[in-house]
Amino acid sequence: MRRRNDGAGASPQEEFGDVCFHALGIIDQNREYLQMHLLASADLPTRQALSDIQIESARLDRTVRNAITLYQLENEELSELQPLDLCGLLEKAGRLAPDIRRSLEITLTAESGGIEHCAVMGVPDEAEQLLLHLISNALRACDAGGRVWVSLKQKKTGVALRVEDDGCGLMEEDPIENNRRFLSGAKLGLRICKLICRRAGWKLTLTARPGGGTRAQVVFPLASCEDIPPEMELHSDEENDICAARFASRAAQELLLLRRY
Repeated sequence: MRRRNDGAGASPQEEFGDVCFHALGIIDQNREYLQMHLLASADLPTRQALSDIQIESARLDRTVRNAITLYQLENEELSELQPLDLCGLLEKAGRLAPDIRRSLEITLTAESGGIEHCAVMGVPDEAEQLLLHLISNALRACDAGGRVWVSLKQKKTGVALRVEDDGCGLMEEDPIENNRRFLSGAKLGLRICKLICRRAGWKLTLTARPGGGTRAQVVFPLASCEDIPPEMELHSDEENDICAARFASRAAQELLLLRRY
């Protein structure tokens, strides 16, 4: 998201974000200062208090960013669709497995189902947001020792990206209203996922997973030859590095909020 420093011509949501992120930056600077000076002498309650400040600051940062993202999705035109490789997106998810195992004691498995290349049309940044929201929701539903699977499945009309877990499952009365899985009642995460899919022409469904847990599935129509000329390269090496770094940064923030103490 573009940030303005002088406030000139800033939209209301940009001004709101700037104020919130500035305040959060001050909080984090003071927390880091206290941690540095109390590292050797702090007692357990003090350490816990500083840890709580870090987690809640990250939670508020994520909520503000999600609120601004939701506003943008609801009010701005869809960016031009471009080809993106779901196999590459799946590979990024697989790289999170060691950190998830270490931080949450949950096993994440990413499997392409034998698909080596899968081009669909969409907005790469929004596809990354979608996958991270679904993985975060699945992790939130699991206890230590749980499992999350991210996979691709070939369909007659396209390809399905699935995020499954063996966690608490969906509420029987209405899976869309399962607050535990989507930002503890705010449901911003689910609204963002639904809007991203609606804008790009993807289909999102939430169902019970056989054997327990939940299956979130997004069905993507495959890109046609007309959409992707043979000479077109999906991404340059530099773009891949930038996308991987951005994905890892977002994932690190989610893991901070989900980490078990």
